[in-house]
Amino acid sequence: MSLEVPSSPQGRCAVHPDLPAGGTCFRCGSFICADCATSVAGLEARLYCQACAARPDVNYLEALRQRYQGRRDEWAWVVGGVTVLLCVATAAALAQWGLRATRGSLFTLLPLVPVPVGVAFFLGQRWARHALLVTPLVMAVVADALVPDGRFLYFLCAIPGVLTGLHVHRDVRSQLFFRLPVSPGALKALWDQRYNNPMARQALRLGYSSLIMPLLAPFAVICGAVALRRVDPAATPPIGRGGQALAGLVLGLLGPLLWGVAVLPWLSDRLHS
Repeated sequence: MSLEVPSSPQGRCAVHPDLPAGGTCFRCGSFICADCATSVAGLEARLYCQACAARPDVNYLEALRQRYQGRRDEWAWVVGGVTVLLCVATAAALAQWGLRATRGSLFTLLPLVPVPVGVAFFLGQRWARHALLVTPLVMAVVADALVPDGRFLYFLCAIPGVLTGLHVHRDVRSQLFFRLPVSPGALKALWDQRYNNPMARQALRLGYSSLIMPLLAPFAVICGAVALRRVDPAATPPIGRGGQALAGLVLGLLGPLLWGVAVLPWLSDRLHS
């Protein structure tokens, strides 16, 4: 955003008194010059002084990045837990049947193939993100070499693993764990998903559920009304999801009406017929 600095001597920058002010900080109202004016990702229409722009409650996307940067996400714990279970299952199988130099016996060691990838993923090694995509296919190839009879089944079972790996690979929260660069747009989507008026999302879920279970309708209406009152696009950070809150409220009102007008009379006719 360009900032025009007026030639009028009135209004001087609070940080640089020798420079004329071109505007005021959106948060604290202090005069700022062109050098001090700072925009914040997600709030491009507003200008802040450098001190306010660095505050976590203003630069909420950067605060979100710092909160999750390098910290294990849910997928890291899932991959770590599955890795431990694979080791335990292999140890139990070896204790039960032992290991002989035959293809069938070597098949017992197949669960150990993804263990190095799982350990590296849990420790935050970036190469493991890419290795997680191909590990199910590698397991299918190894299984086919050991027991060729189930070739189609092995590769069919690998498909869900590949799809899950793709989901993990694209997950923004997982990228932050691996300290990868994440765009402001992706951070905004993550913030919207986790922190932007979660009551509205809950109202929408309850509203849909009330169409099947009308006893949930009052909760949908209450959550929708509360979420609507919280909507404030001018807040910092902005609070949205007004559409979801309104939809949850409306569905909560329609649920009992639908049951009273259509479902219950139909059930009554069926019972008396």
